[in-house]
Amino acid sequence: MKNNRLTCGAVYKARQPFYKGKMKDDPRLADIIYPGTEGHVVLLGFPYDEGVGRNGGRLGARQGPQAMRAWLRRYGTVYNPEFGVELSRLRIADAGDVAVGLPLEQAHAALTAKVAEILEKGGLPFVVGGGNDQSWPNMQALLDAYENRPVGALNVDAHLDVRPLIDGQAHSGSPFRLMLEDARFSGEHFIEFATQGSQAAKEHVEYVRHRHGHIHWLSEIYMNDDALGWFNAALGRVSWDCDAVFVSFDLDSVRMADCPGVSCPSVMGLRGSEALEIARIAGLNRKVKLFDLSEYNPLIEEERTGRLAASMFYHFCLGVASRKEV
Repeated sequence: MKNNRLTCGAVYKARQPFYKGKMKDDPRLADIIYPGTEGHVVLLGFPYDEGVGRNGGRLGARQGPQAMRAWLRRYGTVYNPEFGVELSRLRIADAGDVAVGLPLEQAHAALTAKVAEILEKGGLPFVVGGGNDQSWPNMQALLDAYENRPVGALNVDAHLDVRPLIDGQAHSGSPFRLMLEDARFSGEHFIEFATQGSQAAKEHVEYVRHRHGHIHWLSEIYMNDDALGWFNAALGRVSWDCDAVFVSFDLDSVRMADCPGVSCPSVMGLRGSEALEIARIAGLNRKVKLFDLSEYNPLIEEERTGRLAASMFYHFCLGVASRKEV
């Protein structure tokens, strides 16, 4: 991978941000987001949910990127006095969406190419879906970028997402099977986090373990009510052994009281506050080179889930801005 690292304080080429703020004394995150693929953090949308339909889920997540951006427009102070973090030290960009209307396999290829472009320019992609099938094309770009170097993955999800293909086609339940079967990836560098036993078939559990992956069940995470401690340890384990880490976050890992707008909501799950802190912790870790957020379905519920998704992007940026080197 070429070293195209961006430096803090560099002058950004674009003259105007995407969203023009109205309160000069209270600038928000959206006021410093610029169009393009060059930035320390680059937002990218994948407005497809055909993979969810293939897996028998409820459609609507294709509208997730657009709805999430709407909630970003006036959210999150540029300087956060609670954490003492100044986001204006980052260049934050919005690369738009993968073009709509493509057959899903072509959309996956287009997504891989766009993520690869962002990585090549030294950016850290934050990809918003859309269905969780996006995670495999996202991971392909990272594996390509770090060829012959160890890459890890941490999937925060109520489900394992290692189902077999359906008639040879990928779907929202298959991304991590495809990853585990890629010769470039070692299952020892994979952790399933906050998995729920009621959502994981015995055969799929055995598959992950056969491939040397690790499963952290929601029940054991909450045994000592320490989800953030568990996540810190899991991320530390993967990042210790790898040069790059992909964190995938399926919003259905959050309990429906805080996050009802997903294809498969659950009464159990992580708390909304924990989801925000997980995003910040991931952003803080310098080995994390890619983050994706899946399954926001505004047709089921828009506001609570949309605010959570926008807040996760904000907290991820707080983490990245807190790195010693950006």
